[in-house]
Amino acid sequence: MIRRAIHDDIPALVEMARAEHALSQLRDTPFDDQVCRARFESAVASMGAVVLVSDNGSQLDGVIVGAIQPNMHNRYCTAYELLWYATKGAGMKLLDALKNWANRMRATALVVHNYAGIAEPEKFTRVMARQGFSALGTSYTMTLEN
Repeated sequence: MIRRAIHDDIPALVEMARAEHALSQLRDTPFDDQVCRARFESAVASMGAVVLVSDNGSQLDGVIVGAIQPNMHNRYCTAYELLWYATKGAGMKLLDALKNWANRMRATALVVHNYAGIAEPEKFTRVMARQGFSALGTSYTMTLEN
């Protein structure tokens, strides 16, 4: 079952974020439990964000976090996926739930990232194309000295 996260889910959400972080290309950066918890608390309570979870009845086995932001160039909004981690086949159900939320929020676009680099870029692109997504530019990253 896909549902909105509640405050009581936050410890499990932090653990899923830790698992996602450990698999990601960002794994060499610190993981701060307190910051992660605060971010989830804020997102769960926010009107402009959503935290959706896959709940199999005994535990959470997936999470997707989205936020909506006004475009800089017009009066419309874009929804952005901020974190997506799932096990046991919950990923596409979570993505569908995020798309539904973005539509209810009247967003005109949904941007999904592979910035953590967990999925092979070519495979991720193929899977997302099957879901109706097209590529949007290219992202680059560099490590800063902060």
